[in-house]
Amino acid sequence: MATVLDVFLSSTAQDLAAYRNAVYEQLRGIEFFRCVRQEDFGARDAEALAFCREKAKASDLFVGLIGMRRGWEPGGDNLKRSVTEIEHDVAKEAGRRRFLWITPDHFPVPGNLHETAALHKRQLTFRKRIMAGGERIVSQKGFESPDRLAFEIVKQLLACVATSELITMLRPELARRQNASSAEDQAPAITAAVEKLADDEDVDLFDLVKNPKDIDLADLEAKLKARAETHEAAGHSKITEGKDELRSSAEYWRHIGALAFLHNTQKALAAYNRAAALDPQDPDGWRYLGELQFRLGDMAAAERAFEALRTLGIQIGSKQAESMGYLRLGWIHLSHGNFAKAEEMQLKALKLNEELGSREGMARAYGNLGNIYQTREELPKAEEMHLKALKLEEELGGKEGMAVAYGNLGIIYQARDDLPKAEEMQLKALKLNEELGSKEGMAAAYGNLGGIYQTRGELLKAEETLLKALKLNEELGRKVGMGIAFGNLGIIYQTRGELPKAEEMHLKALKLEEELGHKKGMAITYGSLGSIYAARKNKSRMCECWRKERDLWREMGLTEKAAEAERLLKLNGCKKI
Repeated sequence: MATVLDVFLSSTAQDLAAYRNAVYEQLRGIEFFRCVRQEDFGARDAEALAFCREKAKASDLFVGLIGMRRGWEPGGDNLKRSVTEIEHDVAKEAGRRRFLWITPDHFPVPGNLHETAALHKRQLTFRKRIMAGGERIVSQKGFESPDRLAFEIVKQLLACVATSELITMLRPELARRQNASSAEDQAPAITAAVEKLADDEDVDLFDLVKNPKDIDLADLEAKLKARAETHEAAGHSKITEGKDELRSSAEYWRHIGALAFLHNTQKALAAYNRAAALDPQDPDGWRYLGELQFRLGDMAAAERAFEALRTLGIQIGSKQAESMGYLRLGWIHLSHGNFAKAEEMQLKALKLNEELGSREGMARAYGNLGNIYQTREELPKAEEMHLKALKLEEELGGKEGMAVAYGNLGIIYQARDDLPKAEEMQLKALKLNEELGSKEGMAAAYGNLGGIYQTRGELLKAEETLLKALKLNEELGRKVGMGIAFGNLGIIYQTRGELPKAEEMHLKALKLEEELGHKKGMAITYGSLGSIYAARKNKSRMCECWRKERDLWREMGLTEKAAEAERLLKLNGCKKI
């Protein structure tokens, strides 16, 4: 690693002075980091505050130590924020990676540092906002002593930098942000695995950051597996401590799954399956297992994992785990065309996240509800939901979520034939995804732009854009995106009268949609194939495709579309209706 990263160290005032100094001394002695802190900027005045803002915005990493004391509240801020709160918000708005350590609620404040009730109340509100705000890392550990906290922070920063290097090297499509808020993001799990390897002295974090290319993942996974198997054997042999040993084994299997995700998806799947079997009481095990199964298109297995996550959340009283289960079950029901059930799941998730005060969770639920209403063609409701999601993502500084919201709004405006506004939204989504380096997001934006150009009759431009989307989706192995790209390319070739080529594209799309169980995609594709066979005077295949289209619309409860397909059947003399 040749680049030195700028670290901005921010903290509340005197109650954490010793901790702040210890962290600063540790960080400034490490060659990978260049640390600056509030004390470097002089007295409390407008010039110092402006300098703090500038440095927080320009930093690569933001480290915040948040105590019970409020500290300086500069004048002129209508929100009455403390300087630490302002620095945090500036870093957040700039999309900086944020690492936050918050003192335990019982953390002592010396009597001479106590503040007024009003100041204390505002500090408690800030602490609550951060802890519910979908931050990259929030920890309340390490405050046993200044040196202990400094050690924990350095280890965490090195592990996260090492993770970024590994992802960039092995899965570049995932190395996509300075601010990662996605629930599907694997980086936290990979970071936890790297930290465990460091704790077990299997890797030296300094060496790993310096030379990530020298890492032997197979060797490290073998070491993790040996420990997992040792703990599992002990768990089966011990009576009183057996469960603890099995939980330790499951933890190692989750770490294996996280590392294997970088190079071998099936190996990752097997590891997460093992972890869930050994420790079914761990929410992360079910979450990562289900997300991987969902990504691979195994909807039945993903549904079982997400249902286990939801049920576990209820059993252990974790609203967060329960809400994650509902959100993801909503994905499954939407993909199956069960809109009522999908809506029910997302509304339950929304309610739980409102109770938790989690704006990230609320944003996800709003976005998912927007997708449901969008599929139902309830465009005003869909637009309302996506705008709510966009507002929350902007507040959170979540570029990925903003890109998704812009993309969905673009689809809505396209459905309304407002093509200039649709293109504007998709171009905003594309720009954000390019900044994030997200191939998946770029593929979606290219696919949507291709649809817009296609509607305008700009077929060459549409084809070029859709081929970009297809290439990216093939690189990612993303069946959903590939299916959409094949279908849209089929429509282009159909419009040009290139029927054999159009049929080939639609059949490829249909195969993928069937594998995924996507009823809407299957219905649309059958409709297109029916039109191709109608043009070829192949009545039997035409009727067969339109019947299948009609039946799928009926299954989804989309009666108007089903009636339209039935009308085509009658008009074209398809008797077996």
